[in-house]
Amino acid sequence: MAEITPPLSTAQVLTSFYSEARSLRHPTVRPRVATVREHLEVYLDTEAEQWLLPDEQALVDAERQMDPAGAVARVTGPEALVAVLPGFLDEAWLLPLPSDARAQLRLVTELVDWLLQTGTVDGGAMACSILEIDTVVRRARKRLAGRNDGGPLRTR
Repeated sequence: MAEITPPLSTAQVLTSFYSEARSLRHPTVRPRVATVREHLEVYLDTEAEQWLLPDEQALVDAERQMDPAGAVARVTGPEALVAVLPGFLDEAWLLPLPSDARAQLRLVTELVDWLLQTGTVDGGAMACSILEIDTVVRRARKRLAGRNDGGPLRTR
């Protein structure tokens, strides 16, 4: 009989990614990884619901009754993570300091590449979300290109 393995959760995927991410070794990104990771966790807990399918939303609602923090990451899978990432790169969620925003863009780009390379997500099935992420990243990088002064991109 074939062994049945449960599907990976977003939380498991992120833990694996952060343990293997090449960016963790980059001197300009390494100090910002914790900031980006915490920011993503807040985004998942507060905004990701708008991107979820009804069945996923029902699971999140049930999970939040037990423990609200991290509920989205615990019950959604890697496909849901990819689907919510464009919103995480929206101007409203881009970290205010240009250096942090660049690290955010770099880590998300690396995360998507890692998900595809490891076969965790099917690039064909997630093509629309991946193209949207690429478009949002390009747009944000253009916006950041002239911002070398270290000042905030916006005031919150």
